Amino acid sequence: MINSIDEKDLENVTGGWQYANGDYENYGNFIIYTIAPGDILKNICQRFGVSEEDVIQWNNIRNPEVLFTGVKLTIKNPVLG
Repeated sequence: MINSIDEKDLENVTGGWQYANGDYENYGNFIIYTIAPGDILKNICQRFGVSEEDVIQWNNIRNPEVLFTGVKLTIKNPVLG
């Protein structure tokens, strides 16, 4: 199931859209997050309550400074909204 992040969801997110641009698929103990335009790793990690180091490791990211729109990231044990 794909969940679009909308205005109601953003009430629980400090900083608004900069932290929650993309869609995600919720699989319970992990999600698949689709990178959206303007996303940076730090903000994605803040949104879901995980460390940058963990996301880099889980996804074998070579250069965390460069994220491509549409790429899917695995994020384990997220804290959603």
